[in-house]
Amino acid sequence: MRIIKPTGEISGSGGGSVRGGGDGGGSWADALAEYRTDSAAKETARNRARAEVLGEEESFFEVGDGSNIVAFGAGQAAVDGEEDEEDSGEDGWTEEDEGEEDEAFAAGVRSMETRYRQGQAQGAVEFDMGEDDDGYLDGGDDAPRERGLPTEMRCFDTAKIFIKAGDGGRGMVAFRREAFVAQGGPYGGNGGNGGAIYFEADESINSLVGFRKKVHHRAAHGGNGGGKKMQGSNAIDRTVLVPPGTIVRDNQGRVLAEMFAHGHREMIVPGGRGGRGNASFKTAKNKAPQIAENGEVGQEIWVEMELKLVADVGIIGVPNAGKSTLLASVSNAKPKIADYPFTTIVPNLGVVERDFERIVFADIPGLLEGASEGIGLGFEFLRHVKRTRMLVHVLDCTSEHVLEEYDAIRNELFLFDEEVGDKPELVALNKVDVGEEAAARALELQRKFKEERGVDAHVISAIMGQGTSELVDAVKAVWLALPAPDYEAEAKAAAARRVERPADGKSLDDFTVTDTPYAFVIEGAAIERFVQMTNWDYFESFKRFARVLQMSGVERAVNDAGAGEGDRVVIGKYEFEWSGDKREKALFDSWKAKQDEKPAGTTQQGSRHWPH
Repeated sequence: MRIIKPTGEISGSGGGSVRGGGDGGGSWADALAEYRTDSAAKETARNRARAEVLGEEESFFEVGDGSNIVAFGAGQAAVDGEEDEEDSGEDGWTEEDEGEEDEAFAAGVRSMETRYRQGQAQGAVEFDMGEDDDGYLDGGDDAPRERGLPTEMRCFDTAKIFIKAGDGGRGMVAFRREAFVAQGGPYGGNGGNGGAIYFEADESINSLVGFRKKVHHRAAHGGNGGGKKMQGSNAIDRTVLVPPGTIVRDNQGRVLAEMFAHGHREMIVPGGRGGRGNASFKTAKNKAPQIAENGEVGQEIWVEMELKLVADVGIIGVPNAGKSTLLASVSNAKPKIADYPFTTIVPNLGVVERDFERIVFADIPGLLEGASEGIGLGFEFLRHVKRTRMLVHVLDCTSEHVLEEYDAIRNELFLFDEEVGDKPELVALNKVDVGEEAAARALELQRKFKEERGVDAHVISAIMGQGTSELVDAVKAVWLALPAPDYEAEAKAAAARRVERPADGKSLDDFTVTDTPYAFVIEGAAIERFVQMTNWDYFESFKRFARVLQMSGVERAVNDAGAGEGDRVVIGKYEFEWSGDKREKALFDSWKAKQDEKPAGTTQQGSRHWPH
């Protein structure tokens, strides 16, 4: 328990119970009155300004800062008049000095006047001409603009969605009344639990594009309890299917789940707990309780998802090296292929089957020097390489700087993540079909890679299919030699991240009291859930709430913080009025006043007395 006080003294006296409604006194009332006065003054000023604008719109429209007003009624004469006024300025600018620039300016004004005439504009219109320092039309905005990701790329491997678990069902207040059963006692059942939100990896999904139009995901609510001690039905959990390799984070960047393999399933948000019925409150002293609980409200959060493709082989290289062509040659994938850089802006997957073995290839978009620093969308592409088990580096033999390009990409891999740079790698010397020079260069490079670098290089022509079969055989040999992926560590990490309800395992005496100018704010997971689940329709709930405040130490803490009669107390989403009157009659009057606020015709659920 912790009390937080602001600087300055706040007077108050006594207090020990909570009652609903009423107005308090103190500094908060003055602050509220001042706030209302300021709000009224601002609203009056806005209305006055709005009326002035509406009046001015009848004669002219304003678009800009007032420096380029053209009177359409006067035509070009008005423009010439304004120019004459400018000519008489202190700068000594004359008509002879204007020359061709003056004609260009006038032509621009006339063209804009024509466009506005077509739009049936009347009166004087002020233009935003986009002037530069010399006061004439600017050809464009030279200010640097922040580079954004293409829509296809942004929606492919990142998404932000809203998830909400289902609320728990309400408990029931009921009594057993049937023939030959004397004093049947309480008979109300408990509410069911709300549905949880699960994320599950599905190999039939390979991107996050589907979440662009489906942002909100909500689980169903639990069923309410019934008579005859009938338990409310537990709601069906909501399962969100994501591609393997998806990382789920909350708004603070904490990892909630990491989906590795097909069928991997993890709970992200648990469902709300069902409220108890009056049969659960029966004791030796209270054999006919008239009290029940509301269901716990399910959690709701925004989560961010990031996709890192899980593939066996990653095809990397500079733009336009033939990576997509190679993928299309060895698998049934149909990536976009064209003769210009960055044809591929999202990774493509292809499945290669060889001797009853299934190998997944990933075509990673082109990398540039400086990719580890974000150049050429480097971060967006390099993260997909991290989940691959081995790499195939495709080189364009028509280039005269093949080795420099190879070393640059290798350097970027190590700068991004040393683990990525240490992955097994094969080199594919592509485009040998272009000419004899490219073929000769490929053979020379193959020798250099083998002798000087110890790298297995293969001469291929992806578009003609030459050498691709031998390349796949070499890839399969390296892939089979790699150890099988072990997901035990990931399973242990997932178990450590097991999500629970915020109040589970928390004590009611674990709270803080903050003295604010508006109210005394009490914060604590357990006490907030207790208040939220309290059903205020029953007087016994009021008495139980008062007992819990006393036993948990909230009453003493609020009094020590300086709460006085009529001060506001806020717990979670509920607001109360603090009172020092502990009599049961005061609690009953407060409960009765709350019941009188309900609409006419509202009846109370459950009663000890017949008829009910």
